[in-house]
Amino acid sequence: MSNSSAVAQQIARSLVHTGVSDVVFAPGSRSAPLVYALAPLAEAGLIRTHVRVDERDAAFLALGLARGLRARGSESAVAVVTTSGSAVANLHPAVLEASYGHLPLVALTADRPARLRGTGANQTIDDQSQVLSDVRARFDIPAGDTAGAVDRSVFDAVAAALGRDTLSEAAGPIQFNVQFDVPLVPTPEELGAWKDEIKGLAETGANAGSSAANAERSFGEARRDGAETSPQASVEVTITEGTVIVAGDAGGYSADTLRALAADHHLPVLAEPSSPLARTAVNLPESSDSGSSESSTVVPAHARVLSDHAELREAIHTVIVHGKPTLTRPVAALLADETVTVQRIPDDIDGFGLTVTGERDVSTERTPTGEEQGVATSGPDWVRAWVEAGTPLVTAARAERSSKPVTGETSGAASAREFQSTARKITEHLAAQDITLFVASSNSVRYLSDATDIRARIHASRGLAGIDGLISTATGLSLGLNEPVVLLIGDIAMLHDIGGLLTPRAEEVGDVTIVVLNDDGGAIFSGLEHSQAHLEGFLERYFTVPHGRGFAELATAYGWEPTQVTGSEEFATAFGQIGGQRNAAARRIIEVTASQQK
Repeated sequence: MSNSSAVAQQIARSLVHTGVSDVVFAPGSRSAPLVYALAPLAEAGLIRTHVRVDERDAAFLALGLARGLRARGSESAVAVVTTSGSAVANLHPAVLEASYGHLPLVALTADRPARLRGTGANQTIDDQSQVLSDVRARFDIPAGDTAGAVDRSVFDAVAAALGRDTLSEAAGPIQFNVQFDVPLVPTPEELGAWKDEIKGLAETGANAGSSAANAERSFGEARRDGAETSPQASVEVTITEGTVIVAGDAGGYSADTLRALAADHHLPVLAEPSSPLARTAVNLPESSDSGSSESSTVVPAHARVLSDHAELREAIHTVIVHGKPTLTRPVAALLADETVTVQRIPDDIDGFGLTVTGERDVSTERTPTGEEQGVATSGPDWVRAWVEAGTPLVTAARAERSSKPVTGETSGAASAREFQSTARKITEHLAAQDITLFVASSNSVRYLSDATDIRARIHASRGLAGIDGLISTATGLSLGLNEPVVLLIGDIAMLHDIGGLLTPRAEEVGDVTIVVLNDDGGAIFSGLEHSQAHLEGFLERYFTVPHGRGFAELATAYGWEPTQVTGSEEFATAFGQIGGQRNAAARRIIEVTASQQK
């Protein structure tokens, strides 16, 4: 058997044994041995394979798959396969999001043999295994490496991707670079023998467990605290007077134990929209002592409460941080405050035993400004003060947005204000539905800041909070969850991943509805410091960049069903009609535009 076929088949065996369930391919010749090794596994039902025409979208599809599998309780590293050369570099945006969003991604990058490095050979990077930064680990597998060495490397790679090889690293991406020499295709006899072996694997249910050697060192049994006998690792938190929970995106993990902690100990929850704690209509675990069937500790408009209510902000002594909260500057300032104790807990907190140790009265250590002003810093009154501070701020903000045009307001400013009001209503309407909602960065996720009825299961790419690859990520999320997903996205983010609308004819398309808020450019910059009067001449050309394009024709060209609306009521009608027409073959785009654009 050729060295390339032998190595590729061993990689395939090891991926199955380590529980990898999905592999995404971008076409290429140097990676062909992996196609001939992995595609028969998909035919036998041992894994799922997916194909995209370019590496960038393939990587983001894999990212969404990893998130979806985790969210449905079937966490697995997801592999993405590329050929050599610049194809590898196209994985980088998704690899970076996976690294900072803690998602298990295996970049299987095909390479030429080492003897061709430094010779100017076609599609050959001198050290391709170093191309991708911010990976948890990197491997460079020589051409013709032994089966045992390849097996150990695959096991170590998947363990690193899942964050189970160390006590300190969270899940994230790894690069598994494989040198393939010619011939790159198996002989008919080699392919036939491999398919026969796969039949045996399928019959014995190889995907249900690892080999005896792997079982002994199974990373599924790894314990983050290093204990040999404890059945479950434990996370300890200290609750003082003036304790709050700050929660950001957790990469698809749940946080039921943390929700119960907040209810039982009356802790205000300052949750970003994609945090699992943001949902307001969620039953608490039966173990909760509160007896409440619904969380009542989520603080409305928490960023504005931090900014506008100094008596509450200054009463904070301890912050318990879950996930990655990066959305607002007031929260960032709170976490950077050296006088506040910050306790960070794992994203997958439900996989740990959460215990409270050493509840402390800190009044002798630091005089709470809040107490001086008559603010309780613990118990039901502590939560109530935060919720009651936030509620009128939401009401006032909504009233301000719905007010009539001010004197001297230009038509453009009035149209922008009207569009943002409509966009917020639509966003809040979606948040109140029992759906899975994937939300883009920039204004899309910020429109959710005033939502007080969040029933949707909200996901977002908050690792680096970029706008890359979101259509592909949402499609992967749908395929990973095996359920419909609604993508809420702005027009600039939509244009960034327009290639994500294309799904090859033989591939699963997922069940995705895209709601695109098209305000003709990057409106978020108009609300930042770049909109100051003395900078006005730079704003439109260099920041908001209006493009004057709609998406109906693009939707049709890529095989999606387009609808265009201008108002929130019109949107509710269009979205309600889709609710009764869901099917795995339908893909829909609802474009929301300003009335003057339609």
